[in-house]
Amino acid sequence: MPTSGEVRRYLAGLASGTPGTLDATSFQTLLTRGAVAGTLAAPTLTPVGKHVLAELEVRAYRADAMSLDAVADQLTRVLNDLDNVAKTAEYFLAELGPVTPPEALPMLRPVAVGLANRRETPEELAEEFRNIWGSVEVMGGDPRDRLLAAALLHAAGADMQRIYSPMMATSITVREAVGPKAPAVTVAALLHLNRDAADPPPYEAYLKLRRSTRTEEGAAMLASSGRPVDELLVTRAGILTSLSAGRAPSGDEQVAAGYLTIAGANAQVHLPRVAELTKSLGTRFTAPIVAASVLGMLDWISPAELVNWLDKASDLARSRKLAPTPGELAALGLTIVLGLPPSEFATSSATQIAPLLRLANVVAVNAWVYGELVPAGAPPRAAVRA
Repeated sequence: MPTSGEVRRYLAGLASGTPGTLDATSFQTLLTRGAVAGTLAAPTLTPVGKHVLAELEVRAYRADAMSLDAVADQLTRVLNDLDNVAKTAEYFLAELGPVTPPEALPMLRPVAVGLANRRETPEELAEEFRNIWGSVEVMGGDPRDRLLAAALLHAAGADMQRIYSPMMATSITVREAVGPKAPAVTVAALLHLNRDAADPPPYEAYLKLRRSTRTEEGAAMLASSGRPVDELLVTRAGILTSLSAGRAPSGDEQVAAGYLTIAGANAQVHLPRVAELTKSLGTRFTAPIVAASVLGMLDWISPAELVNWLDKASDLARSRKLAPTPGELAALGLTIVLGLPPSEFATSSATQIAPLLRLANVVAVNAWVYGELVPAGAPPRAAVRA
């Protein structure tokens, strides 16, 4: 069986009109699979072969030494796994839709995919989420705010008996200080999730940070890190300067800078990845820099392969009719990609994701990437139809 690298180089030669050499057995394998046509002496590249070449080229950095069958098996295995995630998300939408207020129903979609990424028993996950939703439902305010808070509490495995009363008190304080339209329940959840209920939440740090951040959620996330405010602002300012390249920063860049600060981005490692991904994402997202930042922190996968998986995941979301528009499907694809199993990637050096980064991902996808696509107060729309 030829290696992935041998096949990739041979097919690339056919595509460029400068065919190389390949042994007869390997050529027969490609012929049988429809990647080539003709004879070993006069081969031609087929549409199937062009697709195979594209798949191999985007994975060459990690898969060249693998056998062709091993790469094919891995792709099939991961795609089946991701399709199961999309299928499970369908289940959560059906189970949790009836308990979600109509105003928040569109935002249940990324929450459902995030739950499915847990790859745990769907029935138990749904029951856990219902219980958490029952607790935050009485905290008042925008239903979308409460839904995001519930997703954060579930992602953190919060003890609702311990956190409920302090969160309620903080959410009231936030509304009094910031206004009734503030996402007070989400802010309260973020301020309490990284500490013991006996500790005071970093409320004063949040108030200072919100003067410089674009979103309330971003200020709360930064504050919940426990790092000094001045240090956070200096780090964020440095990242923002890099992202905006001396221009007046856009809102997308401002939000991304806060996210990357929380994520612990390395300027030499992650910012070039974010720049490459931003270009590669094209028009898939209305806020591509935030999306690129979230993807860029998956640093055990190359930017090109991440975009490849994003498109595959978006197609799975479309086939499962999880959302009505291309932008929303791309956002759900992003959420699915966040659940890619690191063990499937030969170059993986991934460790357990830090709790605060896990929460930052939930906020980034739900409030910023997906939330930007569904204006507050927008009526629920039917899922896309084939």
